[in-house]
Amino acid sequence: MIVLPTSIEIHLKEAGFTATELLVLRILASGSALTLRQIASRTGKSTGVLDQASKKLLGKRIITKQSVNGTPKYMLTSSDSIVHWIKGDINQQFDQLKRKEQDVSLFFSSLNSKKEHPEVEYFEGVEGIKQAYMKLLERNDEEMLHYFPVWCKEEEDPIKEFRNKFCDERKKRGVLSRIIAHDTALGRRFQSRDPFEHRKTILVPEQQHPFCVERVIAGDTFAYFHHEEQKACLMKFRHLAASERAIFESVWQCGENKSVCSDIDDVAISVL
Repeated sequence: MIVLPTSIEIHLKEAGFTATELLVLRILASGSALTLRQIASRTGKSTGVLDQASKKLLGKRIITKQSVNGTPKYMLTSSDSIVHWIKGDINQQFDQLKRKEQDVSLFFSSLNSKKEHPEVEYFEGVEGIKQAYMKLLERNDEEMLHYFPVWCKEEEDPIKEFRNKFCDERKKRGVLSRIIAHDTALGRRFQSRDPFEHRKTILVPEQQHPFCVERVIAGDTFAYFHHEEQKACLMKFRHLAASERAIFESVWQCGENKSVCSDIDDVAISVL
């Protein structure tokens, strides 16, 4: 098995390769064409887990599958195929950073404009937070976007009853909640209740997307909720809302694209 330098493994993981995919790459880097069972015997992984990882690598065009004497075997396409994938990932990250730069530039340019000024409202206490949520719902017509740090079980939430009523009101108005939460045990538990709460949750790694307060984009309003301090702030400013919405969609798309990889890792862990 080829040993990859730590720095190379880190680069590949950042580009979206899972631990199982890297195992397959290390085995096939020797240049031999191997069956799934041969790869399994050298890695100690089950053929089911390796089959999922191989399909991902085939989709990335990193490896190819060919029939040898009627038996399907896998081999590395070429070293250039990995370099090409890395270049594509770098370009995608660069485009995301460029959009963020443009969004921030647009926001601060707008602040200097005399034609439009943000309207800011502050709320304190439990009742103030409830009032802020309802104001957001009134300013929205289709969906609400949340960065939501799940800090407790839903049944332990101090404003659980209000959240249930708020959810019922959203359903009545046909307003969907799209939520980005961290990929933790609490986050996965929260996501499992999506079908009952008229929402859709995407889980992302906390290290890559850190946030400790709830942020919400609703219509032309951007808001944050600090539940520990029982404070909330609503800023009605379409340029800021549009900027935050674009960043949210970028993180959301990244979370959706990598959700398959996360599923594969979960399967690997459960098998092992």
